[in-house]
Amino acid sequence: MYHYKPLQTITNPSRRKHCGPRFPPLLGALPRDSHHFSAHPPPIMASTSTPTPTPSTSTSASTPSTSIDDLVFDEAEIDRILNSEATLVSREAEVARVLKAFRMNPYEVLQLDFMPSANLTESDIQKTYRKKSLLIHPDKLKHEKAIEAFDLLKKAQTELVDPKRREALDNIILDARMLVLRAEGMAPITPDTSPRVTSLTNPDFRERIRLKTKELLIDQELRRRRVNKMTMIAEGAQAKKDEEALEKRKRKMEDDKRWEETREDRVTDWRSFQKGGKKKKPKTNVLGS
Repeated sequence: MYHYKPLQTITNPSRRKHCGPRFPPLLGALPRDSHHFSAHPPPIMASTSTPTPTPSTSTSASTPSTSIDDLVFDEAEIDRILNSEATLVSREAEVARVLKAFRMNPYEVLQLDFMPSANLTESDIQKTYRKKSLLIHPDKLKHEKAIEAFDLLKKAQTELVDPKRREALDNIILDARMLVLRAEGMAPITPDTSPRVTSLTNPDFRERIRLKTKELLIDQELRRRRVNKMTMIAEGAQAKKDEEALEKRKRKMEDDKRWEETREDRVTDWRSFQKGGKKKKPKTNVLGS
Protein backbone atom coordinates (compact mmCIF):
# COMPACT_ATOMS: atom_id res chain seq x y z
CA MET A 1 0.00 0.00 0.00
CA TYR A 2 1.27 3.47 -0.94
CA HIS A 3 1.84 5.87 1.88
CA TYR A 4 2.58 9.55 1.02
CA LYS A 5 4.11 12.21 3.15
CA PRO A 6 3.24 15.93 3.05
CA LEU A 7 5.60 18.10 1.03
CA GLN A 8 6.98 19.81 4.11
CA THR A 9 8.32 16.53 5.50
CA ILE A 10 10.50 15.86 2.47
CA THR A 11 13.82 17.45 3.13
CA ASN A 12 15.88 15.69 0.45
CA PRO A 13 14.92 16.75 -3.10
CA SER A 14 16.39 13.53 -4.54
CA ARG A 15 13.77 11.49 -2.71
CA ARG A 16 10.85 13.50 -4.05
CA LYS A 17 10.42 11.24 -7.05
CA HIS A 18 9.75 8.30 -4.74
CA CYS A 19 7.00 10.06 -2.85
CA GLY A 20 4.58 10.84 -5.57
CA PRO A 21 3.70 14.21 -7.18
CA ARG A 22 4.66 17.58 -5.63
CA PHE A 23 1.01 18.47 -5.01
CA PRO A 24 -1.00 15.26 -4.53
CA PRO A 25 -4.58 15.39 -5.79
CA LEU A 26 -7.46 15.77 -3.47
CA LEU A 27 -8.88 12.56 -2.13
CA GLY A 28 -12.32 13.50 -3.37
CA ALA A 29 -11.09 13.42 -6.95
CA LEU A 30 -9.82 9.82 -6.77
CA PRO A 31 -12.04 6.82 -7.56
CA ARG A 32 -13.38 5.21 -4.44
CA ASP A 33 -12.63 1.71 -5.65
CA SER A 34 -8.96 2.32 -6.34
CA HIS A 35 -6.83 -0.45 -4.88
CA HIS A 36 -3.90 1.93 -4.40
CA PHE A 37 -5.53 3.91 -1.60
CA SER A 38 -7.19 2.92 1.59
CA ALA A 39 -10.48 4.34 2.72
CA HIS A 40 -8.76 5.32 5.89
CA PRO A 41 -5.47 7.07 5.22
CA PRO A 42 -2.65 6.07 7.53
CA PRO A 43 -1.42 8.46 10.17
CA ILE A 44 1.14 10.97 9.08
CA MET A 45 4.62 10.02 10.13
CA ALA A 46 6.34 12.32 12.53
CA SER A 47 9.05 14.52 11.15
CA THR A 48 11.99 16.10 12.87
CA SER A 49 11.80 19.26 10.72
CA THR A 50 9.43 22.10 11.47
CA PRO A 51 6.50 21.83 9.09
CA THR A 52 5.59 24.80 6.97
CA PRO A 53 1.86 25.51 7.12
CA THR A 54 0.12 25.02 3.84
CA PRO A 55 -2.73 27.26 2.75
CA SER A 56 -6.14 25.92 3.67
CA THR A 57 -8.76 25.68 1.02
CA SER A 58 -11.66 24.87 3.30
CA THR A 59 -11.73 28.30 4.94
CA SER A 60 -11.57 30.15 1.66
CA ALA A 61 -14.29 27.98 0.30
CA SER A 62 -16.66 28.67 3.16
CA THR A 63 -15.79 32.34 3.94
CA PRO A 64 -14.71 34.53 1.00
CA SER A 65 -11.77 36.86 1.72
CA THR A 66 -12.35 40.62 1.76
CA SER A 67 -9.87 42.88 -0.08
CA ILE A 68 -9.71 46.65 -0.35
CA ASP A 69 -11.09 46.41 -3.87
CA ASP A 70 -14.24 44.75 -2.50
CA LEU A 71 -15.03 47.64 -0.11
CA VAL A 72 -17.83 50.00 -1.04
CA PHE A 73 -16.96 53.69 -0.53
CA ASP A 74 -19.35 56.57 -0.23
CA GLU A 75 -18.42 58.84 -3.12
CA ALA A 76 -19.97 61.86 -1.45
CA GLU A 77 -17.90 61.24 1.67
CA ILE A 78 -14.73 60.90 -0.39
CA ASP A 79 -15.48 64.15 -2.19
CA ARG A 80 -16.16 65.88 1.10
CA ILE A 81 -12.85 64.73 2.60
CA LEU A 82 -10.84 65.63 -0.47
CA ASN A 83 -12.56 68.97 -0.80
CA SER A 84 -11.99 69.80 2.86
CA GLU A 85 -8.31 68.97 2.58
CA ALA A 86 -7.97 70.97 -0.62
CA THR A 87 -9.87 73.86 0.94
CA LEU A 88 -7.57 73.84 3.97
CA VAL A 89 -4.52 74.02 1.73
CA SER A 90 -6.03 76.80 -0.37
CA ARG A 91 -7.02 78.74 2.75
CA GLU A 92 -3.53 78.59 4.20
CA ALA A 93 -2.10 79.57 0.82
CA GLU A 94 -4.48 82.53 0.66
CA VAL A 95 -3.37 83.73 4.10
CA ALA A 96 0.26 83.58 2.97
CA ARG A 97 -0.57 85.46 -0.25
CA VAL A 98 -2.42 88.27 1.55
CA LEU A 99 0.40 88.73 4.06
CA LYS A 100 2.96 88.82 1.26
CA ALA A 101 1.01 91.29 -0.92
CA PHE A 102 2.01 94.96 -1.10
CA ARG A 103 -0.28 96.43 1.53
CA MET A 104 -0.38 99.96 0.16
CA ASN A 105 -2.07 98.71 -3.02
CA PRO A 106 -5.55 97.36 -2.17
CA TYR A 107 -5.91 95.96 -5.69
CA GLU A 108 -2.96 93.68 -4.99
CA VAL A 109 -4.25 92.68 -1.56
CA LEU A 110 -7.61 91.63 -3.02
CA GLN A 111 -5.92 90.16 -6.11
CA LEU A 112 -7.97 92.35 -8.42
CA ASP A 113 -7.08 93.58 -11.89
CA PHE A 114 -5.56 97.03 -11.32
CA MET A 115 -5.15 97.91 -15.00
CA PRO A 116 -7.20 100.98 -16.04
CA SER A 117 -8.72 98.94 -18.86
CA ALA A 118 -10.26 96.46 -16.40
CA ASN A 119 -13.17 98.81 -15.53
CA LEU A 120 -13.90 97.11 -12.21
CA THR A 121 -17.24 97.90 -10.63
CA GLU A 122 -18.04 98.13 -6.94
CA SER A 123 -19.99 94.89 -7.30
CA ASP A 124 -16.84 93.14 -8.55
CA ILE A 125 -14.92 94.42 -5.54
CA GLN A 126 -17.58 93.31 -3.07
CA LYS A 127 -17.86 89.83 -4.59
CA THR A 128 -14.12 89.28 -4.48
CA TYR A 129 -13.89 90.55 -0.92
CA ARG A 130 -16.74 88.32 0.23
CA LYS A 131 -15.22 85.24 -1.40
CA LYS A 132 -11.75 85.78 0.03
CA SER A 133 -12.92 86.90 3.46
CA LEU A 134 -15.02 83.76 3.85
CA LEU A 135 -12.06 81.69 2.74
CA ILE A 136 -9.77 82.94 5.53
CA HIS A 137 -12.29 84.03 8.15
CA PRO A 138 -10.77 83.49 11.61
CA ASP A 139 -13.91 81.64 12.75
CA LYS A 140 -13.45 79.12 9.91
CA LEU A 141 -9.66 78.82 9.80
CA LYS A 142 -7.45 78.06 12.77
CA HIS A 143 -4.36 79.94 11.63
CA GLU A 144 -2.15 82.18 13.73
CA LYS A 145 -2.13 84.86 11.01
CA ALA A 146 -5.78 84.54 9.94
CA ILE A 147 -6.89 87.63 11.88
CA GLU A 148 -4.11 89.78 10.44
CA ALA A 149 -4.85 88.63 6.89
CA PHE A 150 -8.58 89.18 7.37
CA ASP A 151 -7.97 92.73 8.62
CA LEU A 152 -5.84 93.47 5.57
CA LEU A 153 -8.64 92.29 3.27
CA LYS A 154 -11.15 94.47 5.09
CA LYS A 155 -8.89 97.51 4.89
CA ALA A 156 -8.35 97.00 1.15
CA GLN A 157 -12.08 96.62 0.56
CA THR A 158 -12.80 99.81 2.55
CA GLU A 159 -10.30 101.81 0.50
CA LEU A 160 -11.62 100.61 -2.86
CA VAL A 161 -15.29 101.28 -2.11
CA ASP A 162 -14.42 104.83 -1.05
CA PRO A 163 -14.77 106.85 -4.28
CA LYS A 164 -12.21 109.52 -3.34
CA ARG A 165 -9.56 107.11 -2.17
CA ARG A 166 -10.04 104.83 -5.16
CA GLU A 167 -9.85 107.76 -7.56
CA ALA A 168 -6.57 108.87 -5.98
CA LEU A 169 -5.17 105.36 -6.34
CA ASP A 170 -6.36 105.04 -9.93
CA ASN A 171 -4.64 108.34 -10.78
CA ILE A 172 -1.37 107.00 -9.39
CA ILE A 173 -1.76 103.88 -11.53
CA LEU A 174 -2.38 106.05 -14.58
CA ASP A 175 0.76 108.03 -13.78
CA ALA A 176 2.70 104.79 -13.48
CA ARG A 177 1.37 103.63 -16.84
CA MET A 178 2.34 106.92 -18.47
CA LEU A 179 5.87 106.74 -17.02
CA VAL A 180 6.32 103.17 -18.26
CA LEU A 181 5.20 104.12 -21.76
CA ARG A 182 7.37 107.24 -21.76
CA ALA A 183 10.40 105.19 -20.76
CA GLU A 184 9.80 103.02 -23.84
CA GLY A 185 9.31 106.01 -26.12
CA MET A 186 5.56 105.51 -26.52
CA ALA A 187 2.73 107.98 -26.17
CA PRO A 188 0.52 107.88 -23.07
CA ILE A 189 -2.51 107.08 -25.22
CA THR A 190 -0.93 103.88 -26.57
CA PRO A 191 -3.46 101.06 -25.99
CA ASP A 192 -2.60 97.96 -24.02
CA THR A 193 -3.19 95.84 -27.13
CA SER A 194 -0.58 97.65 -29.18
CA PRO A 195 2.09 95.32 -30.62
CA ARG A 196 4.82 97.44 -29.05
CA VAL A 197 3.14 97.08 -25.67
CA THR A 198 2.49 93.36 -25.91
CA SER A 199 6.07 92.77 -27.06
CA LEU A 200 7.46 94.07 -23.77
CA THR A 201 8.99 91.26 -21.75
CA ASN A 202 11.19 90.69 -18.69
CA PRO A 203 9.07 92.07 -17.16
CA ASP A 204 5.96 92.51 -19.22
CA PHE A 205 3.87 95.68 -19.45
CA ARG A 206 1.53 94.74 -16.63
CA GLU A 207 4.34 93.89 -14.22
CA ARG A 208 6.16 97.11 -15.07
CA ILE A 209 3.07 99.13 -14.19
CA ARG A 210 2.69 97.23 -10.92
CA LEU A 211 6.30 97.91 -9.95
CA LYS A 212 6.09 101.56 -10.95
CA THR A 213 2.84 101.95 -9.01
CA LYS A 214 4.55 100.46 -5.97
CA GLU A 215 7.40 102.93 -6.37
CA LEU A 216 5.04 105.90 -6.63
CA LEU A 217 3.00 104.77 -3.62
CA ILE A 218 6.14 104.44 -1.52
CA ASP A 219 7.31 107.91 -2.57
CA GLN A 220 3.92 109.31 -1.71
CA GLU A 221 3.99 107.67 1.70
CA LEU A 222 7.48 109.00 2.40
CA ARG A 223 6.38 112.52 1.45
CA ARG A 224 3.35 112.19 3.67
CA ARG A 225 5.50 111.14 6.60
CA ARG A 226 7.92 114.00 6.01
CA VAL A 227 5.05 116.46 5.89
CA ASN A 228 3.62 115.02 9.08
CA LYS A 229 7.01 115.27 10.74
CA MET A 230 7.45 118.88 9.67
CA THR A 231 3.92 119.61 10.77
CA MET A 232 4.60 118.09 14.15
CA ILE A 233 7.79 120.14 14.44
CA ALA A 234 5.96 123.31 13.45
CA GLU A 235 3.12 122.47 15.77
CA GLY A 236 5.63 121.84 18.53
CA ALA A 237 7.31 125.19 17.94
CA GLN A 238 3.95 126.94 17.84
CA ALA A 239 2.88 125.13 20.97
CA LYS A 240 6.06 126.31 22.67
CA LYS A 241 5.40 129.89 21.62
CA ASP A 242 1.83 129.64 22.82
CA GLU A 243 3.04 128.24 26.14
CA GLU A 244 5.55 131.08 26.56
CA ALA A 245 2.87 133.65 25.79
CA LEU A 246 0.56 131.98 28.27
CA GLU A 247 3.23 132.10 30.96
CA LYS A 248 3.85 135.77 30.22
CA ARG A 249 0.17 136.61 30.56
CA LYS A 250 0.01 134.60 33.74
CA ARG A 251 2.92 136.49 35.27
CA LYS A 252 1.37 139.82 34.30
CA MET A 253 -1.89 138.81 35.91
CA GLU A 254 -0.06 137.86 39.11
CA ASP A 255 1.82 141.17 39.11
CA ASP A 256 -1.43 143.10 38.64
CA LYS A 257 -3.00 141.15 41.48
CA ARG A 258 -0.15 141.93 43.84
CA TRP A 259 -0.31 145.61 42.85
CA GLU A 260 -3.96 145.77 43.72
CA GLU A 261 -3.43 143.95 46.99
CA THR A 262 -0.77 146.51 48.08
CA ARG A 263 -2.75 149.57 46.96
CA GLU A 264 -3.97 150.46 50.48
CA ASP A 265 -0.48 150.21 51.90
CA ARG A 266 0.85 152.59 49.31
CA VAL A 267 -1.94 155.10 49.92
CA THR A 268 -1.33 155.00 53.68
CA ASP A 269 2.38 155.59 53.25
CA TRP A 270 1.75 158.51 50.93
CA ARG A 271 -0.64 160.21 53.32
CA SER A 272 1.73 159.74 56.19
CA PHE A 273 4.42 161.35 54.18
CA GLN A 274 2.25 164.34 53.32
CA LYS A 275 1.26 165.00 56.99
CA GLY A 276 4.84 165.02 58.20
CA GLY A 277 5.90 167.65 55.62
CA LYS A 278 9.29 168.19 54.27
CA LYS A 279 11.82 169.95 56.67
CA LYS A 280 13.62 173.08 55.30
CA LYS A 281 17.36 173.23 55.55
CA PRO A 282 18.80 176.36 57.43
CA LYS A 283 20.47 179.04 55.30
CA THR A 284 24.15 179.44 55.72
CA ASN A 285 25.88 182.88 55.57
CA VAL A 286 28.46 183.13 52.95
CA LEU A 287 31.70 184.69 54.22
CA GLY A 288 31.97 188.34 53.24
CA SER A 289 28.39 188.68 52.24
